[in-house]
Amino acid sequence: MIHDPIEALTNYVRCPSVSADSSYADGLNAAREFAARQLQDLGFEVDIIKTPKHPIIFAERGGDPSWPCVLIYGHYDVQPADPFELWDSPAFEPRVRDSRIFGRGSADNKGPQIVHMTALGRVLTKYPELPLRIKYLIEGEEEIGSPSFKGFLNEHKDRLAADMVLVSDTGSPSPEQIVVTTGLRGLAGFEVKVRGPKSDLHSGVHGGAVMNPLQALMQICSSLHGPDGRVNVPGFYDDVLPVFQWEQDELARMPTTLEEYKDFLGVPEFHSADGYTPFEALRFGPTLEFNGVGGGYQGEGKKTVIPSEAFAKISCRLVPNQKGRDIAELVMKAIRDRCPPSVTVEVSDPEMGDPYLVVPPGHENTPADQSPFFARAFTHAEKAIKGSFGTKPIYLREGGSIPIISDLKEVVGLDSLLIGLFTPEDNLHAPNESFHLGILEKAISAFEEFFVDLASG
Repeated sequence: MIHDPIEALTNYVRCPSVSADSSYADGLNAAREFAARQLQDLGFEVDIIKTPKHPIIFAERGGDPSWPCVLIYGHYDVQPADPFELWDSPAFEPRVRDSRIFGRGSADNKGPQIVHMTALGRVLTKYPELPLRIKYLIEGEEEIGSPSFKGFLNEHKDRLAADMVLVSDTGSPSPEQIVVTTGLRGLAGFEVKVRGPKSDLHSGVHGGAVMNPLQALMQICSSLHGPDGRVNVPGFYDDVLPVFQWEQDELARMPTTLEEYKDFLGVPEFHSADGYTPFEALRFGPTLEFNGVGGGYQGEGKKTVIPSEAFAKISCRLVPNQKGRDIAELVMKAIRDRCPPSVTVEVSDPEMGDPYLVVPPGHENTPADQSPFFARAFTHAEKAIKGSFGTKPIYLREGGSIPIISDLKEVVGLDSLLIGLFTPEDNLHAPNESFHLGILEKAISAFEEFFVDLASG
């Protein structure tokens, strides 16, 4: 049992578990061992299951088969901490200041895991015979797209049978206002390479005779959006699900104003696709973004060359009912069709994940086949959150993507209750990531009540 959640989180964050960099193998091993040890201390049977990259922790608290069963998901890997010089304290030497604990992975996703484990420890100490079966999945590849996860699900889906999934890897607007996430955007990402001459060329000797791959790439990329901000790819919006009225009503409850959001971002103006307000665009609209562009000389000073190739990294965020494969094919076709004939273009195989959507019970368009247990879980979560945080949660889609959530639905048939425990100020994936200690304590209290209520029906 975790007696001091801040100390536990500090020890967890000290494990530099960067899944994208093989030099952090020891940190990944340490983080996995730490999480497994916490579950063993709670009385779980723990199994470390090998994958092609980083093993998955599967743990189980058994019991009477008639008891309800919850599958809890998390990930022990973290994003790279670079650039290190922008951190106010070392990324993997956590510090507590200003009601926050700073360190890479503190909010994404180690802090929420400590919340769940601490709450479970307190509940199981009070009620050792709690009639609730619990299974855990903690993976080590979430930050690199979970490449091993779907294969793991297909191989072990019988072991994963449960009534629902519980996840706290989503966000809320503030430490006082929690969001229960009802939808996640899907993802389709790929890299484009444009090639011209067989080697870099002197721009004076050869300039004017050949198409510069950087110029060609810029022409292609600039064609993918219209002046109104909408994605300029035929068919891109054809399958977009209209926004429900209850979602508009919930969005209106957000405590953040557009002016506050603009100041937080530090931008002079918003640039949302036509038909969406900025807040609607974040949650309800699909996107096409350029995540990286390169080519030619990048060092100090100048080097007057025409590069032999240029590249762009592109990602599309998708909304219900778009499909990753369909959108990837549409965008890749547009890129190939718009490539000037004086260069060649290659597009990598896409990484994909479909969007996910649930409708809370009692709302417009709630599925008729929604399980009674999953519906009760929403009710219990609302009661527990309101009791600990003082306000009713907001039910909203989120702009981010967790592809494994749609995989769990597709392969295992499970819906997910997503309770957001990080905020915009937590700086996920950026320097000075932190986790708010007020959320830590209030969320532990809320989940204590939630687990007890789930067990009682």
